[in-house]
Amino acid sequence: MPNPHDLVRYPDICFPQTHPVALGAFAALFGKPCAPFAASRVLEIGCGGGVNLLSMALGAPTSEFVGVDLAERPIALARAAAQASGLRNVRFHVHNILDMNASLGRFDYIIAHGVYAWVPSAVGRALMRIVGQLLSANGLALISYNAYPGAYLHRAVRDLLLTATGDIADPSEKLRVARSVLADQIDSWSEADPFQRAMIQTARHVLDQRPEVLFHDELTAFYEPKLLSDVVAAAGEVGLDYLCDAQAHLCAEAFFPSEKFAAARAKAAGDWGRFEQLMDFTEMRFFRNSIFCRGGGIDRRQEAQRLRGLWASGDLRPVEPNPEEPNSFAFRAEDAAKITTNSPTLARFLASLAAAFPSSVALDSAAEDPSLAEYVLTLFVANVIRIVTAPLSPSLTPGDRPIASPLARFQAARGEKTLASLRHYPVALEDASALVFVTLLDGTRTRDDLAREVAVRAGATAEVAMAQVSAALTKLTRLGLMVG
Repeated sequence: MPNPHDLVRYPDICFPQTHPVALGAFAALFGKPCAPFAASRVLEIGCGGGVNLLSMALGAPTSEFVGVDLAERPIALARAAAQASGLRNVRFHVHNILDMNASLGRFDYIIAHGVYAWVPSAVGRALMRIVGQLLSANGLALISYNAYPGAYLHRAVRDLLLTATGDIADPSEKLRVARSVLADQIDSWSEADPFQRAMIQTARHVLDQRPEVLFHDELTAFYEPKLLSDVVAAAGEVGLDYLCDAQAHLCAEAFFPSEKFAAARAKAAGDWGRFEQLMDFTEMRFFRNSIFCRGGGIDRRQEAQRLRGLWASGDLRPVEPNPEEPNSFAFRAEDAAKITTNSPTLARFLASLAAAFPSSVALDSAAEDPSLAEYVLTLFVANVIRIVTAPLSPSLTPGDRPIASPLARFQAARGEKTLASLRHYPVALEDASALVFVTLLDGTRTRDDLAREVAVRAGATAEVAMAQVSAALTKLTRLGLMVG
């Protein structure tokens, strides 16, 4: 039987929460050492077409990256992308998780994103075994999975879709029918009924996904969501400790304990995994990005000093404050939220982030200022800023012969509309002309050369074409796609 991933290609993008510099930040904030990203070994299990791993490899030429997947076609695509991007520090292998062993060596970071809940139970157990076997002494492992209790609603949607499409073999027809059935079912449910309203929201979430994601996530042969507590227990059996979730907002209770979860905290009696499981039941969470480590010694207290050596980035822009608050400072975040403060210290920090973006600023000064440290962690758990162990530094100023990321150029040439930025974020470029422009940025063309090509393609005057080139380079730079 052909592998479903050889039949329908899963969208190949990078996932920011899986990057070693992001995982390492959580370890540092909770008092755990980890390997420097620039001198580490990284394994991705279930790497697909490799973009997530390739994007990491671009930022650490002296580190070693290994990707494995059962499907042959994605691995072939990954190898082609590595060659086209000039990456020699990454290798891809076709491997069955059941057959993996210690021959791969130890790894400082292991990533298994979107695997654990979509494989047979025996494979899931083998996955946890191999992570326990291969993770280094100060290693960090990320395992993501659909989680109960929220996944019960997703399971109901899945059961509906499997009932409607169970006898359809052709993937395209299966997807067409599934989407049609789901749209009809949404119309038949009532917003007035609390349970049906919850099902409507879940079904819309599924329907809003790209068809390929729906095919692999909801129509797959295996679907085994997990309770966080069960995953923590399984990890414990192979010598791993639960650190936290890789989603910063799910760590808010560690830094800022709230009254809302005071009772759960008391019931957990210091067992952090149990505490988060109780929170999952309250919040009806349906997805987890769990980070595991070795050796205990986890300290989840808020400590300003732990920000030393870390870096922060944030897509912020200064804006005019409210004229009725003459001593205030205002910034606009990436999600359009407005941040207003009367603190000159915080305002200087936010201004430094705005000036540095898409690069990062050091947090050493915050490590010496408990008040600023609290602001920084507040912004972190609010997903306004990102904290990492090392800066990912795309170019802030395109050179005379502008160069875009070689991986992004390869993706654009392949017609991908979502490119991997040098910040390890997916960047959507829907305009076909923008994708063509990215492919031209290989360092062989001056800005004048680029303007001439744009003028020919767009039928524009030289002056208009040069203005378009300048605007495009400014945009691509802010998106983190430029090398130089």
